[in-house]
Amino acid sequence: MRPIPDNLSGPFKKLLAARDELREAFPELSFALDGNLVGHIGEAIAISDFKLEKLPAGAKTHDFKAQNGTHVQVKTTQQQRGGVGLGLVKTSFEHLIVIQLSESGTYSILYDGPGSYIDVATSHKKGASLSVGQLQRLNDQVPNEKRLCSC
Repeated sequence: MRPIPDNLSGPFKKLLAARDELREAFPELSFALDGNLVGHIGEAIAISDFKLEKLPAGAKTHDFKAQNGTHVQVKTTQQQRGGVGLGLVKTSFEHLIVIQLSESGTYSILYDGPGSYIDVATSHKKGASLSVGQLQRLNDQVPNEKRLCSC
């Protein structure tokens, strides 16, 4: 696990604390920090730790450009197991980074590599999602020179 960058760590922990208070008040609801908020936290991590540049609003398929010019899509989850959605439809990414946030204020990189590995793994599926374990196994297959993070 890697520490969440300092400028995000405090606010992220406050969000988790607020969520925990809501769970106590309404135990029937999970108050999962999903959707845009989790995605934006992951994108902020990617900008900070991967040195990505945000593409203009409305850019198709990819949201970022790496320093080497590679177009990158970032996906973020808090799921510890189960599926990680990669989009509503099957889309081929030039490069994909999937970040998993932890309740401890750290994150893991589930996948950092070319979209072609994902394309092969989802070719037999109707939907565009893979489990945490599948992403980790695919990540293990990616040679270091094809990763954006040298971590």
